[in-house]
Amino acid sequence: MKDYTVKQSLTIVAAGCGLLLIALYLFTPLFSVAQRSKADTTRLEEAELANAISRYAEEFQQFPTNDNAALTKTLTGDNPHQLLFLNLVASSTNQDGRLVDLWSTPYKFTFVSTNRFTITSAGDNRMFGDTDDIVFDSS
Repeated sequence: MKDYTVKQSLTIVAAGCGLLLIALYLFTPLFSVAQRSKADTTRLEEAELANAISRYAEEFQQFPTNDNAALTKTLTGDNPHQLLFLNLVASSTNQDGRLVDLWSTPYKFTFVSTNRFTITSAGDNRMFGDTDDIVFDSS
């Protein structure tokens, strides 16, 4: 098995997320947005967040903090190069500035290693750690 550098791993993750977003963009018109479930929409949001995190890591050679509010500020331009990695609508964050899912529960960001992270939504029941959690794993 080939070992990848952090930059190569992040590039692969970013490319995969980009391809996923392009495929979803192309095929979404075939399905009514109203028919898309909250879980499916959350998976799309997590893929977009993962793409932003991967692009940040490629630029700065490290992941941002796993603190949700600080990560939100970092990805929206409060970083050393003032780069915008994520463009948000008002409903994407709560009053504390944390990124939230469609159930208004803050996402949980976990940086597992130097080249792997997870993004977790608590799902419909708004409780982490059970079967309805929606988890994006960058590996």
